[in-house]
Parts: sequence; structure tokens; C-alpha cells
Amino acid sequence: MAAGPELDARMRECLPRHEIIFVRTMFEAVRALRNDTFQLLVIDLNFDDSRMFELLQHIRAQPKYKEARVVCVYGDPLRLSDALVHNIDVAVKALGGEGFLDLREGSLAYPQDCAALDRTAAAALRPN
Repeated sequence: MAAGPELDARMRECLPRHEIIFVRTMFEAVRALRNDTFQLLVIDLNFDDSRMFELLQHIRAQPKYKEARVVCVYGDPLRLSDALVHNIDVAVKALGGEGFLDLREGSLAYPQDCAALDRTAAAALRPN
């Protein structure tokens, strides 16, 4: 999970049966990607000064992550407009991600997006 500490508890809530490794900077993320292999990668919109798309592109450029699932999320209390959320979701999918989920505390979409993240994690761990 590439995000700031404000999302840690929500990620644990959404993925209670999964081991989560948190990274806070692009350097940490690149090192973790090189040293380990992950089936699911989650990137927050505000990761390392808004480098979400940069990290998504880096992941997709790595042959060993060709089949990995990548989900982008936002957990900042600032509400984004529906149009902006839609456009970010389209961009994430165009770059090879699964989608853009709303994990803001108290968000109306949080329960279903949290459940969707858990389902994506379960699917990522199933043998092909």
C-alpha cells in the first residue's frame, strides 16, 4: 500500500485477512517492488506528493507485475467532484489499473468500495 499513515486503519479494515506492507515514498515503493512480488498494489492519490500515476506507470513497466492488480484510492477528507473522480478512474484504467476507489472516512461510497477492494485482493490471490 502506497499511502500516507492516515489510510492505514482503513486499509486494515478493508483487507482484514491480508498482509499489508505500507510504503510512504517513491523510493520505498520502487525498492519494495524490486525486492518482493505482490499480487495486489494499492496506491493513494496523494502518495508521496501526488505521485500516484507515476508509481502506476512504473509498476506497469515492470514485466513481473504485468498480471498484478493495481487499485488506486483516495482517502483525503477533501471531496472530489463526481466528474473528477470519473476522469481519474478512466485514467487509472487506461494506465492498466483496476479503478479508483473512494476510501474517505464517512464517505457514502466507502462500504462498497472497501468491499470491492477486499474482493479484488481475494481475486488477486487466486491461482490462474
